[in-house]
Amino acid sequence: MSHYKLNDADEHFLNVPQGGALISAGASGTETWIERDRDMVVRIAVHTVAVATAEAGSVEVCIEIGGDRARGQDGPAPVETTLRASQSVQVLVKAGERLAFKAYPNASHAMVLRTVVWAADLKYDRAPEAPARGAPEHPAAAGAAATTTNQRQAASPGRAA
Repeated sequence: MSHYKLNDADEHFLNVPQGGALISAGASGTETWIERDRDMVVRIAVHTVAVATAEAGSVEVCIEIGGDRARGQDGPAPVETTLRASQSVQVLVKAGERLAFKAYPNASHAMVLRTVVWAADLKYDRAPEAPARGAPEHPAAAGAAATTTNQRQAASPGRAA
Protein backbone atom coordinates (compact mmCIF):
# COMPACT_ATOMS: atom_id res chain seq x y z
CA MET A 1 0.00 0.00 0.00
CA SER A 2 1.26 3.46 -0.87
CA HIS A 3 1.60 6.07 1.83
CA TYR A 4 1.31 9.68 0.77
CA LYS A 5 2.56 12.68 2.66
CA LEU A 6 2.35 16.43 2.32
CA ASN A 7 5.17 18.30 0.61
CA ASP A 8 6.31 21.89 1.17
CA ALA A 9 3.90 23.28 -1.45
CA ASP A 10 1.00 21.46 0.25
CA GLU A 11 1.99 22.81 3.67
CA HIS A 12 2.18 26.33 2.23
CA PHE A 13 -1.29 25.93 0.67
CA LEU A 14 -2.70 24.82 4.06
CA ASN A 15 -1.10 27.63 6.11
CA VAL A 16 -3.49 29.82 8.07
CA PRO A 17 -2.88 33.45 7.02
CA GLN A 18 -1.65 36.08 9.45
CA GLY A 19 -4.60 37.27 11.52
CA GLY A 20 -6.49 34.00 11.03
CA ALA A 21 -7.42 31.58 13.81
CA LEU A 22 -7.21 27.84 13.26
CA ILE A 23 -10.55 26.16 13.94
CA SER A 24 -9.84 22.61 12.77
CA ALA A 25 -7.01 20.58 11.26
CA GLY A 26 -7.33 16.93 10.29
CA ALA A 27 -8.94 15.00 7.47
CA SER A 28 -12.66 15.44 8.04
CA GLY A 29 -13.42 19.14 8.58
CA THR A 30 -15.69 20.47 11.34
CA GLU A 31 -19.18 21.40 12.46
CA THR A 32 -19.03 24.31 14.91
CA TRP A 33 -20.09 27.90 15.55
CA ILE A 34 -18.52 31.32 16.03
CA GLU A 35 -19.69 34.29 18.07
CA ARG A 36 -18.50 37.91 18.36
CA ASP A 37 -19.16 40.56 21.02
CA ARG A 38 -19.79 43.22 18.33
CA ASP A 39 -20.93 43.14 14.73
CA MET A 40 -18.03 41.76 12.71
CA VAL A 41 -17.43 40.60 9.15
CA VAL A 42 -15.67 37.24 9.38
CA ARG A 43 -13.98 35.23 6.65
CA ILE A 44 -14.38 31.47 7.10
CA ALA A 45 -12.20 29.25 4.92
CA VAL A 46 -11.57 25.57 4.30
CA HIS A 47 -8.54 24.19 2.44
CA THR A 48 -7.83 20.56 1.64
CA VAL A 49 -5.10 18.50 -0.01
CA ALA A 50 -5.83 15.06 -1.40
CA VAL A 51 -4.31 12.50 -3.77
CA ALA A 52 -6.22 10.85 -6.62
CA THR A 53 -6.29 7.11 -5.90
CA ALA A 54 -7.89 6.18 -9.26
CA GLU A 55 -8.47 7.76 -12.65
CA ALA A 56 -10.82 10.76 -12.47
CA GLY A 57 -10.06 11.40 -8.78
CA SER A 58 -11.45 14.64 -7.40
CA VAL A 59 -11.90 16.53 -4.15
CA GLU A 60 -14.49 19.13 -3.21
CA VAL A 61 -14.68 21.40 -0.17
CA CYS A 62 -17.90 22.83 1.16
CA ILE A 63 -18.94 25.48 3.68
CA GLU A 64 -22.56 25.25 4.83
CA ILE A 65 -24.23 28.11 6.69
CA GLY A 66 -27.95 27.75 7.26
CA GLY A 67 -29.34 26.32 4.03
CA ASP A 68 -26.64 27.88 1.84
CA ARG A 69 -23.54 26.10 0.52
CA ALA A 70 -20.34 27.41 -1.05
CA ARG A 71 -18.18 24.86 -2.84
CA GLY A 72 -14.76 24.61 -4.44
CA GLN A 73 -13.23 21.61 -6.17
CA ASP A 74 -10.24 20.17 -7.98
CA GLY A 75 -10.35 17.31 -10.44
CA PRO A 76 -11.07 15.04 -12.11
CA ALA A 77 -7.42 14.13 -12.38
CA PRO A 78 -5.24 11.10 -13.21
CA VAL A 79 -4.22 8.62 -10.53
CA GLU A 80 -1.58 9.84 -8.02
CA THR A 81 -2.16 13.51 -8.84
CA THR A 82 -2.15 15.90 -5.90
CA LEU A 83 -5.47 17.73 -5.62
CA ARG A 84 -5.95 21.03 -3.78
CA ALA A 85 -9.24 22.82 -3.21
CA SER A 86 -10.29 25.78 -1.10
CA GLN A 87 -13.38 27.81 -0.43
CA SER A 88 -13.99 30.89 1.68
CA VAL A 89 -17.00 33.00 2.57
CA GLN A 90 -17.38 36.38 4.22
CA VAL A 91 -20.31 36.74 6.57
CA LEU A 92 -21.59 39.36 8.97
CA VAL A 93 -21.72 37.90 12.48
CA LYS A 94 -24.12 39.97 14.57
CA ALA A 95 -23.08 40.87 18.12
CA GLY A 96 -23.94 38.15 20.63
CA GLU A 97 -25.38 35.78 18.02
CA ARG A 98 -23.90 32.37 17.23
CA LEU A 99 -23.24 31.57 13.58
CA ALA A 100 -23.29 27.81 13.11
CA PHE A 101 -21.51 26.29 10.11
CA LYS A 102 -19.99 23.14 8.65
CA ALA A 103 -16.77 23.05 6.62
CA TYR A 104 -15.63 19.75 5.15
CA PRO A 105 -14.12 17.90 2.14
CA ASN A 106 -15.79 15.34 -0.13
CA ALA A 107 -13.42 13.04 -1.99
CA SER A 108 -14.25 10.88 -4.99
CA HIS A 109 -11.58 8.33 -5.95
CA ALA A 110 -9.16 10.33 -3.79
CA MET A 111 -7.63 10.19 -0.33
CA VAL A 112 -7.77 13.36 1.78
CA LEU A 113 -4.39 14.06 3.40
CA ARG A 114 -5.35 17.12 5.45
CA THR A 115 -8.14 19.65 5.77
CA VAL A 116 -7.73 22.99 7.54
CA VAL A 117 -10.57 25.30 8.59
CA TRP A 118 -9.85 28.84 9.80
CA ALA A 119 -11.58 32.15 10.44
CA ALA A 120 -10.39 35.75 10.42
CA ASP A 121 -12.12 38.94 11.51
CA LEU A 122 -12.13 41.59 8.79
CA LYS A 123 -12.34 45.32 9.22
CA TYR A 124 -15.99 46.31 9.36
CA ASP A 125 -17.00 49.94 9.01
CA ARG A 126 -20.49 49.97 10.42
CA ALA A 127 -23.04 51.70 8.21
CA PRO A 128 -24.96 54.65 9.66
CA GLU A 129 -27.91 53.68 11.88
CA ALA A 130 -30.48 55.02 9.42
CA PRO A 131 -29.15 54.83 5.86
CA ALA A 132 -30.73 57.10 3.29
CA ARG A 133 -33.67 55.57 1.45
CA GLY A 134 -32.39 53.60 -1.54
CA ALA A 135 -28.78 53.67 -0.34
CA PRO A 136 -26.92 50.39 -0.90
CA GLU A 137 -26.20 48.18 2.09
CA HIS A 138 -22.70 47.30 3.19
CA PRO A 139 -21.67 44.45 0.81
CA ALA A 140 -21.04 42.00 3.65
CA ALA A 141 -24.36 42.80 5.31
CA ALA A 142 -26.25 41.97 2.13
CA GLY A 143 -25.15 38.32 2.28
CA ALA A 144 -22.14 36.07 2.07
CA ALA A 145 -19.51 36.62 -0.57
CA ALA A 146 -17.66 33.49 -1.64
CA THR A 147 -14.28 32.94 -3.23
CA THR A 148 -12.88 29.71 -4.60
CA THR A 149 -9.37 28.57 -5.39
CA ASN A 150 -8.58 25.36 -7.22
CA GLN A 151 -5.00 24.24 -7.71
CA ARG A 152 -3.64 21.03 -9.10
CA GLN A 153 -0.12 19.70 -8.96
CA ALA A 154 0.42 17.04 -11.59
CA ALA A 155 3.54 15.23 -10.53
CA SER A 156 4.57 13.25 -7.55
CA PRO A 157 2.24 13.49 -4.58
CA GLY A 158 5.14 12.96 -2.18
CA ARG A 159 5.30 9.24 -1.61
CA ALA A 160 6.90 7.81 1.45
CA ALA A 161 7.70 4.15 1.85
